Amino acid sequence: MSATTNTPAPVEGFAGRFGWLDPHDLIVDPYNHRKHRGSGDTEDTTQPDPELQASVDELGVLTPLVLRPQTGEHEGKLGIIFGQRRNNAALAAAKKAKAKKKPYRLIPAIIRDDLTGVDDAALTVSFIENKHRRQATIRDDIDAAKQLSLMSIPKTRKNRHARAMGFKPAELAAATKASQLSDESLTEAVDEGFNLIELAEFQEVETIDDALETLQCAKTRDIREGNNKRGIWQHALAELRAEKELADKCAKLVQELTAQEVTVVDWRWSWSGTSTRPLTDLLTDDGQPHTPDTHQDCPGHAACIDTRDAEVIWLCTAWHRHGHPLTPQAAKKDKQQAGPDKEAAKAERRLVIENNKAWRQARTVRLDFIKDLCQQPEASTRVWPLVLSMITGTSYAYNIFISRKRTDLTAHFLGVEDPNKDRTQWNRVSDPFGKVIARTSPARAWRILLAHVAAAHESEHMHDMAWRNINPETVAWLTFLEAEGYALSAIESETAAKGRAQQDEQAKQNQKAEPSDPAPGGSTEDSEETKHHQEPVPAAA
Repeated sequence: MSATTNTPAPVEGFAGRFGWLDPHDLIVDPYNHRKHRGSGDTEDTTQPDPELQASVDELGVLTPLVLRPQTGEHEGKLGIIFGQRRNNAALAAAKKAKAKKKPYRLIPAIIRDDLTGVDDAALTVSFIENKHRRQATIRDDIDAAKQLSLMSIPKTRKNRHARAMGFKPAELAAATKASQLSDESLTEAVDEGFNLIELAEFQEVETIDDALETLQCAKTRDIREGNNKRGIWQHALAELRAEKELADKCAKLVQELTAQEVTVVDWRWSWSGTSTRPLTDLLTDDGQPHTPDTHQDCPGHAACIDTRDAEVIWLCTAWHRHGHPLTPQAAKKDKQQAGPDKEAAKAERRLVIENNKAWRQARTVRLDFIKDLCQQPEASTRVWPLVLSMITGTSYAYNIFISRKRTDLTAHFLGVEDPNKDRTQWNRVSDPFGKVIARTSPARAWRILLAHVAAAHESEHMHDMAWRNINPETVAWLTFLEAEGYALSAIESETAAKGRAQQDEQAKQNQKAEPSDPAPGGSTEDSEETKHHQEPVPAAA
Protein backbone atom coordinates (compact mmCIF):
# COMPACT_ATOMS: atom_id res chain seq x y z
CA MET A 1 0.00 0.00 0.00
CA SER A 2 1.54 3.32 -1.03
CA ALA A 3 1.24 6.38 1.11
CA THR A 4 0.49 9.72 -0.45
CA THR A 5 1.44 13.11 0.99
CA ASN A 6 0.03 16.49 0.14
CA THR A 7 2.84 19.01 -0.51
CA PRO A 8 1.79 22.64 0.03
CA ALA A 9 2.03 24.74 -3.11
CA PRO A 10 4.68 27.54 -3.11
CA VAL A 11 3.41 31.12 -2.94
CA GLU A 12 4.82 34.47 -4.02
CA GLY A 13 6.64 36.45 -1.32
CA PHE A 14 5.35 39.87 -2.33
CA ALA A 15 3.48 41.68 -5.05
CA GLY A 16 5.65 43.62 -7.45
CA ARG A 17 6.63 44.33 -11.01
CA PHE A 18 9.86 44.78 -12.95
CA GLY A 19 10.79 47.84 -14.97
CA TRP A 20 13.64 49.75 -16.65
CA LEU A 21 13.70 53.29 -15.29
CA ASP A 22 15.58 56.55 -15.70
CA PRO A 23 17.77 57.14 -12.59
CA HIS A 24 16.91 60.86 -12.74
CA ASP A 25 13.21 60.11 -12.11
CA LEU A 26 13.70 58.42 -8.76
CA ILE A 27 13.72 59.85 -5.24
CA VAL A 28 14.96 58.34 -1.97
CA ASP A 29 12.12 56.93 0.13
CA PRO A 30 11.89 58.79 3.47
CA TYR A 31 12.03 55.43 5.27
CA ASN A 32 15.18 54.27 3.52
CA HIS A 33 17.52 52.96 6.23
CA ARG A 34 20.65 54.48 4.62
CA LYS A 35 20.79 58.25 5.17
CA HIS A 36 23.02 61.06 3.93
CA ARG A 37 24.09 62.62 7.23
CA GLY A 38 25.73 65.74 5.79
CA SER A 39 28.51 65.77 8.42
CA GLY A 40 32.18 65.92 7.55
CA ASP A 41 32.96 63.65 10.49
CA THR A 42 30.79 60.80 9.21
CA GLU A 43 31.31 58.74 6.08
CA ASP A 44 28.59 59.27 3.49
CA THR A 45 27.33 55.71 2.98
CA THR A 46 24.86 56.78 0.29
CA GLN A 47 27.60 57.36 -2.29
CA PRO A 48 29.19 54.58 -4.37
CA ASP A 49 32.75 53.50 -3.67
CA PRO A 50 35.25 53.58 -6.58
CA GLU A 51 34.80 49.85 -7.27
CA LEU A 52 31.01 50.13 -7.59
CA GLN A 53 31.33 53.25 -9.73
CA ALA A 54 33.79 51.51 -12.06
CA SER A 55 31.40 48.58 -12.42
CA VAL A 56 28.41 50.78 -13.23
CA ASP A 57 30.48 52.86 -15.67
CA GLU A 58 31.39 49.72 -17.61
CA LEU A 59 28.30 47.52 -17.35
CA GLY A 60 25.53 49.60 -15.83
CA VAL A 61 23.49 48.64 -12.77
CA LEU A 62 23.22 44.85 -12.66
CA THR A 63 21.17 44.25 -9.50
CA PRO A 64 17.64 45.70 -9.55
CA LEU A 65 16.76 48.43 -7.09
CA VAL A 66 13.66 47.98 -4.92
CA LEU A 67 11.19 50.84 -5.14
CA ARG A 68 7.69 51.64 -3.90
CA PRO A 69 5.09 54.15 -5.09
CA GLN A 70 5.10 57.35 -3.01
CA THR A 71 2.14 59.03 -1.37
CA GLY A 72 1.50 62.54 -0.13
CA GLU A 73 3.55 65.38 -1.63
CA HIS A 74 5.58 62.95 -3.80
CA GLU A 75 2.60 61.01 -5.10
CA GLY A 76 3.27 59.70 -8.57
CA LYS A 77 6.97 59.27 -7.87
CA LEU A 78 8.86 56.07 -7.12
CA GLY A 79 11.01 56.02 -3.97
CA ILE A 80 14.12 53.90 -3.41
CA ILE A 81 13.77 51.48 -0.50
CA PHE A 82 17.21 50.05 -1.13
CA GLY A 83 19.74 50.58 -3.90
CA GLN A 84 20.41 54.33 -3.66
CA ARG A 85 24.21 53.78 -3.92
CA ARG A 86 23.61 52.01 -7.22
CA ASN A 87 21.29 54.79 -8.35
CA ASN A 88 23.87 57.46 -7.45
CA ALA A 89 26.48 55.50 -9.42
CA ALA A 90 24.06 55.38 -12.38
CA LEU A 91 23.57 59.16 -12.14
CA ALA A 92 27.34 59.72 -12.19
CA ALA A 93 27.71 57.36 -15.17
CA ALA A 94 24.90 59.18 -16.98
CA LYS A 95 26.65 62.51 -16.44
CA LYS A 96 29.85 61.13 -17.98
CA ALA A 97 27.92 59.69 -20.93
CA LYS A 98 26.14 62.99 -21.58
CA ALA A 99 29.47 64.84 -21.55
CA LYS A 100 30.66 62.49 -24.31
CA LYS A 101 27.33 62.92 -26.15
CA LYS A 102 26.55 59.24 -25.70
CA PRO A 103 23.35 57.57 -24.46
CA TYR A 104 23.21 56.52 -20.83
CA ARG A 105 21.75 53.32 -19.39
CA LEU A 106 18.42 52.88 -17.65
CA ILE A 107 18.43 50.99 -14.39
CA PRO A 108 16.55 47.77 -13.54
CA ALA A 109 14.09 47.94 -10.64
CA ILE A 110 11.44 45.93 -8.82
CA ILE A 111 8.46 48.08 -7.85
CA ARG A 112 6.80 46.89 -4.62
CA ASP A 113 3.19 48.00 -5.03
CA ASP A 114 2.30 46.09 -1.87
CA LEU A 115 4.41 48.50 0.22
CA THR A 116 2.52 51.61 -0.89
CA GLY A 117 1.63 53.52 2.26
CA VAL A 118 2.99 50.73 4.50
CA ASP A 119 5.84 52.68 6.06
CA ASP A 120 6.65 50.19 8.82
CA ALA A 121 7.17 47.35 6.35
CA ALA A 122 9.23 49.59 4.02
CA LEU A 123 11.51 50.62 6.89
CA THR A 124 11.95 47.00 8.02
CA VAL A 125 12.77 45.75 4.51
CA SER A 126 15.30 48.54 3.98
CA PHE A 127 16.95 47.92 7.37
CA ILE A 128 17.23 44.16 6.84
CA GLU A 129 18.70 44.56 3.35
CA ASN A 130 21.52 46.79 4.66
CA LYS A 131 22.04 45.10 8.02
CA HIS A 132 22.30 41.50 6.86
CA ARG A 133 24.46 42.07 3.83
CA ARG A 134 27.81 40.30 4.23
CA GLN A 135 30.89 41.39 2.31
CA ALA A 136 32.67 38.79 0.20
CA THR A 137 36.11 37.82 1.49
CA ILE A 138 39.34 38.94 -0.13
CA ARG A 139 39.95 35.34 -1.21
CA ASP A 140 36.57 35.37 -2.97
CA ASP A 141 37.71 38.47 -4.88
CA ILE A 142 41.06 36.94 -5.77
CA ASP A 143 39.46 33.70 -6.95
CA ALA A 144 37.07 35.67 -9.16
CA ALA A 145 40.00 37.57 -10.70
CA LYS A 146 41.82 34.27 -11.22
CA GLN A 147 38.82 32.71 -12.95
CA LEU A 148 38.48 35.68 -15.28
CA SER A 149 42.21 35.67 -16.07
CA LEU A 150 42.03 32.01 -17.15
CA MET A 151 39.02 32.45 -19.46
CA SER A 152 39.66 32.14 -23.19
CA ILE A 153 37.95 35.32 -24.32
CA PRO A 154 39.17 38.29 -26.37
CA LYS A 155 41.61 40.56 -24.54
CA THR A 156 39.47 43.68 -24.94
CA ARG A 157 36.46 41.88 -23.50
CA LYS A 158 38.51 40.52 -20.61
CA ASN A 159 39.92 43.96 -19.83
CA ARG A 160 36.43 45.44 -19.90
CA HIS A 161 35.23 42.90 -17.37
CA ALA A 162 38.33 43.53 -15.27
CA ARG A 163 37.62 47.27 -15.17
CA ALA A 164 34.04 46.57 -14.14
CA MET A 165 35.30 44.35 -11.32
CA GLY A 166 37.82 46.99 -10.25
CA PHE A 167 40.94 45.15 -11.45
CA LYS A 168 43.75 46.42 -13.64
CA PRO A 169 45.10 44.01 -16.31
CA ALA A 170 48.32 43.54 -14.31
CA GLU A 171 46.29 42.69 -11.21
CA LEU A 172 44.28 40.18 -13.18
CA ALA A 173 47.49 38.49 -14.31
CA ALA A 174 48.72 38.41 -10.70
CA ALA A 175 45.60 36.75 -9.31
CA THR A 176 46.75 33.16 -9.88
CA LYS A 177 49.88 33.63 -7.79
CA ALA A 178 48.06 35.61 -5.11
CA SER A 179 45.48 32.83 -4.76
CA GLN A 180 48.27 30.45 -3.70
CA LEU A 181 49.01 32.36 -0.49
CA SER A 182 48.13 30.60 2.73
CA ASP A 183 45.10 31.97 4.59
CA GLU A 184 47.32 33.30 7.37
CA SER A 185 49.75 35.06 5.02
CA LEU A 186 46.89 36.45 2.93
CA THR A 187 45.15 37.90 5.96
CA GLU A 188 48.35 39.47 7.30
CA ALA A 189 49.33 40.92 3.92
CA VAL A 190 45.87 42.39 3.32
CA ASP A 191 45.99 43.94 6.79
CA GLU A 192 49.27 45.60 5.74
CA GLY A 193 47.54 47.12 2.69
CA PHE A 194 49.09 44.96 -0.04
CA ASN A 195 47.35 45.20 -3.41
CA LEU A 196 46.86 42.23 -5.73
CA ILE A 197 50.21 42.65 -7.49
CA GLU A 198 52.03 42.94 -4.17
CA LEU A 199 50.19 39.87 -2.87
CA ALA A 200 51.37 37.88 -5.88
CA GLU A 201 54.96 39.01 -5.39
CA PHE A 202 54.78 38.24 -1.68
CA GLN A 203 53.59 34.73 -2.52
CA GLU A 204 56.86 34.09 -4.38
CA VAL A 205 58.85 34.58 -1.17
CA GLU A 206 56.22 33.66 1.43
CA THR A 207 58.41 30.90 2.90
CA ILE A 208 61.33 33.23 3.69
CA ASP A 209 61.53 34.35 7.31
CA ASP A 210 60.42 37.96 7.86
CA ALA A 211 59.48 38.37 4.17
CA LEU A 212 56.23 40.12 5.05
CA GLU A 213 57.95 42.54 7.42
CA THR A 214 60.71 43.24 4.88
CA LEU A 215 58.22 44.03 2.11
CA GLN A 216 56.02 46.11 4.40
CA CYS A 217 59.00 48.24 5.44
CA ALA A 218 59.92 48.67 1.76
CA LYS A 219 56.34 49.65 0.87
CA THR A 220 56.23 52.18 3.70
CA ARG A 221 59.53 53.71 2.64
CA ASP A 222 58.41 53.94 -1.01
CA ILE A 223 55.28 55.80 0.07
CA ARG A 224 57.23 58.10 2.40
CA GLU A 225 59.84 58.94 -0.25
CA GLY A 226 57.36 59.23 -3.11
CA ASN A 227 58.77 56.31 -5.13
CA ASN A 228 55.88 55.80 -7.52
CA LYS A 229 57.70 52.94 -9.28
CA ARG A 230 58.14 51.00 -6.02
CA GLY A 231 61.93 51.08 -6.23
CA ILE A 232 62.62 50.14 -2.61
CA TRP A 233 60.05 47.33 -2.85
CA GLN A 234 61.71 46.00 -6.01
CA HIS A 235 65.13 45.91 -4.34
CA ALA A 236 63.71 44.17 -1.26
CA LEU A 237 61.85 41.69 -3.46
CA ALA A 238 65.00 40.95 -5.49
CA GLU A 239 66.92 40.17 -2.29
CA LEU A 240 64.14 37.90 -1.04
CA ARG A 241 63.92 36.11 -4.39
CA ALA A 242 67.66 35.52 -4.36
CA GLU A 243 67.45 34.27 -0.78
CA LYS A 244 64.63 31.89 -1.70
CA GLU A 245 66.44 30.63 -4.78
CA LEU A 246 69.53 29.94 -2.68
CA ALA A 247 67.48 28.29 0.08
CA ASP A 248 65.73 26.07 -2.47
CA LYS A 249 69.05 24.99 -3.97
CA CYS A 250 70.45 24.20 -0.52
CA ALA A 251 67.35 22.22 0.41
CA LYS A 252 67.58 20.22 -2.81
CA LEU A 253 71.24 19.39 -2.17
CA VAL A 254 70.45 18.29 1.39
CA GLN A 255 67.68 16.08 0.05
CA GLU A 256 70.02 14.49 -2.49
CA LEU A 257 72.75 13.88 0.11
CA THR A 258 70.26 12.41 2.56
CA ALA A 259 68.99 10.05 -0.14
CA GLN A 260 72.61 8.90 -0.58
CA GLU A 261 72.79 8.31 3.20
CA VAL A 262 75.48 10.97 3.63
CA THR A 263 75.64 12.68 7.01
CA VAL A 264 74.90 16.40 6.60
CA VAL A 265 76.27 18.87 9.15
CA ASP A 266 75.90 22.64 9.44
CA TRP A 267 78.21 24.89 7.44
CA ARG A 268 80.51 27.33 9.24
CA TRP A 269 82.81 30.14 8.18
CA SER A 270 86.00 28.52 9.47
CA TRP A 271 86.85 24.92 10.34
CA SER A 272 90.24 25.72 11.90
CA GLY A 273 90.65 24.39 15.42
CA THR A 274 87.71 21.97 15.12
CA SER A 275 87.46 18.21 14.80
CA THR A 276 85.77 18.65 11.41
CA ARG A 277 87.71 19.69 8.31
CA PRO A 278 86.96 19.94 4.58
CA LEU A 279 88.57 17.19 2.50
CA THR A 280 90.49 19.89 0.62
CA ASP A 281 92.47 20.39 3.87
CA LEU A 282 93.29 16.69 4.27
CA LEU A 283 95.70 14.16 2.76
CA THR A 284 95.46 10.42 2.24
CA ASP A 285 97.94 7.97 3.82
CA ASP A 286 100.16 8.24 0.74
CA GLY A 287 100.13 12.06 0.83
CA GLN A 288 97.60 12.68 -1.93
CA PRO A 289 94.71 15.14 -1.63
CA HIS A 290 91.51 13.55 -0.33
CA THR A 291 88.44 13.41 -2.57
CA PRO A 292 84.87 12.26 -1.86
CA ASP A 293 85.70 8.94 -3.55
CA THR A 294 88.88 8.30 -1.53
CA HIS A 295 87.16 9.27 1.71
CA GLN A 296 83.75 7.65 1.34
CA ASP A 297 84.59 4.60 3.50
CA CYS A 298 85.83 6.71 6.44
CA PRO A 299 83.47 6.68 9.47
CA GLY A 300 83.75 10.47 9.59
CA HIS A 301 82.57 10.92 5.99
CA ALA A 302 80.08 13.80 5.84
CA ALA A 303 79.15 16.92 3.94
CA CYS A 304 77.73 20.37 4.47
CA ILE A 305 76.14 22.95 2.22
CA ASP A 306 77.91 26.29 1.85
CA THR A 307 74.90 28.56 2.28
CA ARG A 308 76.59 31.42 0.47
CA ASP A 309 76.43 29.76 -2.95
CA ALA A 310 74.70 26.37 -2.43
CA GLU A 311 77.86 24.33 -2.86
CA VAL A 312 78.52 20.90 -1.35
CA ILE A 313 81.58 20.85 0.93
CA TRP A 314 82.85 17.33 1.68
CA LEU A 315 84.14 16.82 5.21
CA CYS A 316 85.64 14.48 7.74
CA THR A 317 83.99 14.97 11.14
CA ALA A 318 86.92 13.41 13.06
CA TRP A 319 89.96 13.97 10.86
CA HIS A 320 92.55 13.72 13.65
CA ARG A 321 91.08 10.55 15.14
CA HIS A 322 90.97 8.86 11.74
CA GLY A 323 94.57 9.76 11.01
CA HIS A 324 94.17 12.27 8.15
CA PRO A 325 97.13 14.68 8.06
CA LEU A 326 96.57 18.29 7.12
CA THR A 327 97.87 19.66 3.85
CA PRO A 328 100.84 22.04 4.28
CA GLN A 329 98.63 24.93 3.22
CA ALA A 330 95.96 24.06 5.83
CA ALA A 331 98.54 23.63 8.59
CA LYS A 332 100.07 26.99 7.74
CA LYS A 333 96.66 28.60 7.67
CA ASP A 334 95.89 27.26 11.16
CA LYS A 335 98.98 28.95 12.55
CA GLN A 336 97.98 32.24 10.97
CA GLN A 337 94.39 32.23 12.26
CA ALA A 338 95.08 33.63 15.72
CA GLY A 339 95.06 37.35 16.53
CA PRO A 340 92.75 40.34 16.10
CA ASP A 341 94.19 41.20 12.68
CA LYS A 342 93.07 37.86 11.29
CA GLU A 343 89.59 38.28 12.75
CA ALA A 344 89.37 41.69 11.13
CA ALA A 345 90.50 40.18 7.82
CA LYS A 346 87.78 37.53 8.04
CA ALA A 347 85.17 40.18 8.82
CA GLU A 348 86.34 42.20 5.84
CA ARG A 349 86.09 39.14 3.63
CA ARG A 350 82.55 38.48 4.79
CA LEU A 351 81.65 42.10 4.05
CA VAL A 352 83.09 41.82 0.54
CA ILE A 353 81.03 38.68 -0.12
CA GLU A 354 77.84 40.31 1.16
CA ASN A 355 78.41 43.50 -0.84
CA ASN A 356 79.23 41.58 -4.02
CA LYS A 357 75.95 39.73 -3.63
CA ALA A 358 74.00 42.93 -2.92
CA TRP A 359 75.56 44.71 -5.92
CA ARG A 360 74.59 41.89 -8.29
CA GLN A 361 71.04 41.75 -6.89
CA ALA A 362 70.60 45.50 -7.34
CA ARG A 363 71.60 45.15 -10.99
CA THR A 364 68.44 43.18 -11.83
CA VAL A 365 66.17 45.92 -10.50
CA ARG A 366 68.27 48.68 -12.07
CA LEU A 367 68.23 47.13 -15.55
CA ASP A 368 64.45 46.76 -15.42
CA PHE A 369 64.15 50.43 -14.42
CA ILE A 370 66.33 51.48 -17.37
CA LYS A 371 64.18 49.37 -19.70
CA ASP A 372 61.09 51.15 -18.43
CA LEU A 373 62.86 54.51 -18.76
CA CYS A 374 63.59 53.76 -22.43
CA GLN A 375 59.87 53.21 -23.05
CA GLN A 376 58.66 56.52 -21.63
CA PRO A 377 56.67 58.79 -24.01
CA GLU A 378 59.06 61.73 -23.56
CA ALA A 379 62.67 62.22 -22.55
CA SER A 380 63.53 64.35 -19.55
CA THR A 381 65.84 67.35 -19.92
CA ARG A 382 68.67 65.22 -18.48
CA VAL A 383 68.67 62.62 -21.26
CA TRP A 384 70.07 64.57 -24.19
CA PRO A 385 73.11 65.99 -22.33
CA LEU A 386 73.92 62.48 -21.10
CA VAL A 387 73.62 60.97 -24.58
CA LEU A 388 75.48 63.68 -26.47
CA SER A 389 78.31 63.90 -23.95
CA MET A 390 78.92 60.18 -24.28
CA ILE A 391 78.76 59.76 -28.06
CA THR A 392 80.65 62.97 -28.91
CA GLY A 393 83.27 62.60 -26.20
CA THR A 394 86.61 60.82 -26.15
CA SER A 395 85.89 58.52 -23.23
CA TYR A 396 88.22 55.55 -23.10
CA ALA A 397 85.49 53.46 -21.49
CA TYR A 398 83.06 54.24 -24.33
CA ASN A 399 85.67 53.21 -26.89
CA ILE A 400 86.16 49.94 -25.02
CA PHE A 401 82.40 49.36 -25.00
CA ILE A 402 82.21 49.88 -28.76
CA SER A 403 85.08 47.47 -29.31
CA ARG A 404 83.26 44.77 -27.34
CA LYS A 405 80.42 44.83 -29.91
CA ARG A 406 77.88 44.05 -27.18
CA THR A 407 74.22 44.38 -28.11
CA ASP A 408 72.54 42.35 -25.36
CA LEU A 409 72.04 45.23 -22.94
CA THR A 410 70.81 47.63 -25.61
CA ALA A 411 68.35 44.99 -26.82
CA HIS A 412 67.10 44.44 -23.27
CA PHE A 413 66.51 48.16 -22.75
CA LEU A 414 64.64 48.41 -26.06
CA GLY A 415 62.53 45.36 -25.27
CA VAL A 416 63.66 43.36 -28.31
CA GLU A 417 65.56 40.11 -28.75
CA ASP A 418 69.33 40.42 -28.94
CA PRO A 419 70.15 40.29 -32.67
CA ASN A 420 73.56 38.83 -31.87
CA LYS A 421 72.32 36.10 -29.56
CA ASP A 422 74.38 32.90 -29.99
CA ARG A 423 76.77 34.69 -32.37
CA THR A 424 80.51 34.88 -31.84
CA GLN A 425 82.55 38.07 -31.44
CA TRP A 426 83.64 37.74 -35.06
CA ASN A 427 80.21 37.03 -36.54
CA ARG A 428 78.15 40.02 -35.46
CA VAL A 429 75.17 41.58 -37.25
CA SER A 430 76.38 44.72 -39.03
CA ASP A 431 73.22 46.76 -38.37
CA PRO A 432 71.80 45.09 -35.25
CA PHE A 433 69.02 47.58 -34.55
CA GLY A 434 68.16 48.60 -38.11
CA LYS A 435 64.58 47.34 -37.85
CA VAL A 436 64.03 49.21 -34.58
CA ILE A 437 65.45 52.39 -36.08
CA ALA A 438 63.25 52.06 -39.17
CA ARG A 439 60.03 51.87 -37.18
CA THR A 440 60.95 54.54 -34.61
CA SER A 441 59.71 58.07 -35.23
CA PRO A 442 62.20 60.95 -35.00
CA ALA A 443 60.42 62.20 -31.89
CA ARG A 444 61.29 58.94 -30.13
CA ALA A 445 64.76 58.35 -31.51
CA TRP A 446 66.13 59.35 -28.11
CA ARG A 447 64.99 55.97 -26.79
CA ILE A 448 67.48 54.12 -28.99
CA LEU A 449 70.29 56.49 -28.10
CA LEU A 450 69.54 56.29 -24.39
CA ALA A 451 69.45 52.49 -24.55
CA HIS A 452 72.84 52.50 -26.29
CA VAL A 453 74.45 54.94 -23.84
CA ALA A 454 72.88 53.15 -20.84
CA ALA A 455 74.36 49.88 -22.09
CA ALA A 456 77.79 51.52 -22.24
CA HIS A 457 77.48 52.81 -18.67
CA GLU A 458 76.25 49.49 -17.33
CA SER A 459 78.94 47.52 -19.16
CA GLU A 460 81.92 49.70 -18.27
CA HIS A 461 81.01 51.52 -15.06
CA MET A 462 78.73 49.11 -13.16
CA HIS A 463 80.73 45.87 -13.22
CA ASP A 464 80.92 43.62 -10.16
CA MET A 465 83.85 45.51 -8.63
CA ALA A 466 82.43 48.99 -9.23
CA TRP A 467 81.28 49.35 -5.62
CA ARG A 468 84.87 48.84 -4.39
CA ASN A 469 86.84 50.74 -7.03
CA ILE A 470 84.57 53.75 -7.36
CA ASN A 471 85.12 56.03 -10.32
CA PRO A 472 83.37 59.34 -11.11
CA GLU A 473 81.45 57.79 -14.01
CA THR A 474 79.81 55.27 -11.68
CA VAL A 475 78.70 58.07 -9.37
CA ALA A 476 77.47 60.18 -12.28
CA TRP A 477 75.44 57.30 -13.70
CA LEU A 478 73.80 56.51 -10.36
CA THR A 479 73.09 60.22 -9.87
CA PHE A 480 71.41 60.39 -13.28
CA LEU A 481 69.25 57.34 -12.58
CA GLU A 482 68.26 58.66 -9.17
CA ALA A 483 67.21 61.96 -10.73
CA GLU A 484 65.07 59.99 -13.20
CA GLY A 485 63.16 58.37 -10.34
CA TYR A 486 65.24 55.28 -9.61
CA ALA A 487 65.41 54.31 -5.92
CA LEU A 488 68.99 53.40 -5.10
CA SER A 489 69.55 50.20 -3.16
CA ALA A 490 71.54 50.35 0.08
CA ILE A 491 74.82 49.33 -1.61
CA GLU A 492 74.24 51.74 -4.51
CA SER A 493 73.45 54.61 -2.15
CA GLU A 494 76.56 53.85 -0.10
CA THR A 495 78.71 53.67 -3.25
CA ALA A 496 77.41 57.00 -4.55
CA ALA A 497 77.98 58.68 -1.18
CA LYS A 498 81.55 57.38 -0.92
CA GLY A 499 82.27 58.40 -4.49
CA ARG A 500 81.04 61.94 -3.91
CA ALA A 501 83.11 62.18 -0.73
CA GLN A 502 86.19 61.04 -2.66
CA GLN A 503 85.55 63.63 -5.36
CA ASP A 504 85.17 66.39 -2.78
CA GLU A 505 88.43 65.36 -1.12
CA GLN A 506 90.23 65.25 -4.46
CA ALA A 507 88.93 68.68 -5.35
CA LYS A 508 90.31 70.08 -2.08
CA GLN A 509 93.70 68.51 -2.74
CA ASN A 510 93.78 69.88 -6.28
CA GLN A 511 92.93 73.33 -4.99
CA LYS A 512 95.80 73.20 -2.50
CA ALA A 513 98.20 72.05 -5.21
CA GLU A 514 97.41 74.94 -7.60
CA PRO A 515 100.46 77.31 -8.08
CA SER A 516 100.22 80.79 -6.64
CA ASP A 517 100.01 83.90 -8.86
CA PRO A 518 103.37 85.29 -10.23
CA ALA A 519 105.03 87.91 -8.05
CA PRO A 520 104.52 91.53 -9.18
CA GLY A 521 107.03 92.50 -11.85
CA GLY A 522 107.95 88.90 -12.44
CA SER A 523 108.16 87.15 -15.79
CA THR A 524 104.84 86.73 -17.62
CA GLU A 525 106.18 84.20 -20.09
CA ASP A 526 104.58 81.20 -18.40
CA SER A 527 101.24 82.92 -17.91
CA GLU A 528 101.16 84.05 -21.56
CA GLU A 529 101.90 80.50 -22.67
CA THR A 530 99.14 79.20 -20.45
CA LYS A 531 96.79 81.78 -21.85
CA HIS A 532 97.69 80.71 -25.35
CA HIS A 533 96.91 77.04 -24.66
CA GLN A 534 93.57 77.90 -23.07
CA GLU A 535 92.32 79.65 -26.18
CA PRO A 536 89.90 77.60 -28.25
CA VAL A 537 91.31 75.82 -31.28
CA PRO A 538 90.06 77.53 -34.45
CA ALA A 539 87.84 75.53 -36.76
CA ALA A 540 89.51 73.91 -39.75
CA ALA A 541 89.23 75.86 -43.00
